[in-house]
Amino acid sequence: MPWGILAPDTVVSQRRQQNLGLAAAVRHFNDRAVPGIGGMWFPMPILWSVLAISIAEELGVPALPVGNAVEARVMLEVIAGPQDRRVRGARKMQGLKDSSFHNLRRRGTYVVQPIRMAMVQPLVALGFVQGSRYGAFRIHSAGRELLELNAMKEPRRLLGAWAHGRQPHGLKEALTVLSPVGAVPEAVRKLILARLLDGNDPGSTRRRALARLGTGPSSAHLDQETALAGLAPDHWSDLRAGAAFMDLRDAALSVLDQLEQHLLKLRDDNQPVRLSEAEAAEVAAEPLKQLRDLATAKGALVDQGNEETSRRFIAEIRNLSDQQLIQRLAARDSTVIFQCEGRIVLGPAAGELRGSSETQDENRPPQDEAFAPQLFRLHNLHCLVTELSGKVNPGSRDAG
Repeated sequence: MPWGILAPDTVVSQRRQQNLGLAAAVRHFNDRAVPGIGGMWFPMPILWSVLAISIAEELGVPALPVGNAVEARVMLEVIAGPQDRRVRGARKMQGLKDSSFHNLRRRGTYVVQPIRMAMVQPLVALGFVQGSRYGAFRIHSAGRELLELNAMKEPRRLLGAWAHGRQPHGLKEALTVLSPVGAVPEAVRKLILARLLDGNDPGSTRRRALARLGTGPSSAHLDQETALAGLAPDHWSDLRAGAAFMDLRDAALSVLDQLEQHLLKLRDDNQPVRLSEAEAAEVAAEPLKQLRDLATAKGALVDQGNEETSRRFIAEIRNLSDQQLIQRLAARDSTVIFQCEGRIVLGPAAGELRGSSETQDENRPPQDEAFAPQLFRLHNLHCLVTELSGKVNPGSRDAG
């Protein structure tokens, strides 16, 4: 994930949340592809959040700062070790001496984007909590079942004592059990796996069908009309629509990238850093053509997804002139490229590296070509199910 001029764990850059006003469509297609898992790709954060929410209930305080504190505390035990995608806060908490609950719950002590932010959807969807906002979550049936497992009782007792201001004997050992780079206890693994795959609801059905594939679907698979064995036709249609939409979004970003690079060169050459709409359409002629060709080839797939935001986006690509489309893309962006008084100019975030509005790149597993990269949850689910089955999480194999 890109960041501004401060330390990466301190502030999130304006850029590159370059979502073109399409965030609702991105969420829709990701959730139709792999329902209910948010940004989760390894299971340990479920444990941290359930423990934190239970402690927050005991203390009678909102769960959000408790969630931050618990996550920060487990990270403190491992940030001095090898680099790992599951670890956050190494820069932010470097040299931190005060590991008390009171200190770690304070705003600004831990990272701006903790892992718990990716856990809101799975905590609710898998039945571990009730509520719509992390700060107001309450333990639900699966959460109570988790806390009653023998493997969780001692960590809950010791973290509870820590939250009350004590430093109980055995806390270090409990934190080892909860380590982001450690193995989830077997009974806990089995419970989470059951909640993920064994239900009769539509979300469980889709997750279970994907898990049974073992690998895939890949981008090549999703170019085919015929569904892979075991996947329902409506699920296949949603997967294809989602991949097609993400391709179109990326092609639109390529148009803006072309304009940005041209304007940055003008700036470097001490030339006026602006383009008329006609000039911009000429500069971006090739990526514009590629965008329109892609809309012709895949627009019908996106339409079949029956999602309003994406259908409006497709209509703009199909119906607007080149100059109008440049104008519309600039209006959708306004972070890297925007329109000012009829001119196309650089936005405040121009020149920065792009990140992802969906998940932090430095903390997400490396892609595997066996899984369509347009829908990152496909590989995330594979990583999650693999670890919950007692094997090495493939997303962590390059750690260190």
